[in-house]
Amino acid sequence: MEFKIAIIGPENAGKSSIMNALFGKYVSFVSEVGGTTKMPIKKYWGKIKIGRKKQPEFADLIFIDLGGLYTERDKESPLKPGVLKKTFEVIEDADMIIHVVDGKIGLLRNFERLHHLLKFRYQKPIIVVINKSDLLSEDDKIKIKKYIEERLKNEPLLISAKTGEGIEDLLNLIISYLKR
Repeated sequence: MEFKIAIIGPENAGKSSIMNALFGKYVSFVSEVGGTTKMPIKKYWGKIKIGRKKQPEFADLIFIDLGGLYTERDKESPLKPGVLKKTFEVIEDADMIIHVVDGKIGLLRNFERLHHLLKFRYQKPIIVVINKSDLLSEDDKIKIKKYIEERLKNEPLLISAKTGEGIEDLLNLIISYLKR
């Protein structure tokens, strides 16, 4: 059984950096320039044991790094129509979504709408992560976390792909979803 996890978010939110942090090595190209990732980057992470049965099931865990669907200013996606179609096919096919919010920018309206669409129409489990938490003050962390929790009805996880803060917590949360 395969368990696919799509990583979505706006341009330069750190999706590729999170992918690299999850794998503990360079698997996805990272750049300061927005829009570096165009086509989905799919990587096999490994087998995960599901449940506590005598005859346990195993799932092949696959992460998919997607291009930024929106920028801070754009109402339209910066991706070309063919790439955008492929991106939404990957999202629809995924078993879980990691919704990345750039901690310095906050929650974009387009992503708030997309989050609710995925949650209610497609019934997908969504983990919301606030990346770049290393750049936020403690007060800002509390404010953004509270705001996102109110808007998305989903408790976000503070992480920093750069420092590794929260990456182990993210993996543990993914595994806990698998064991349900």
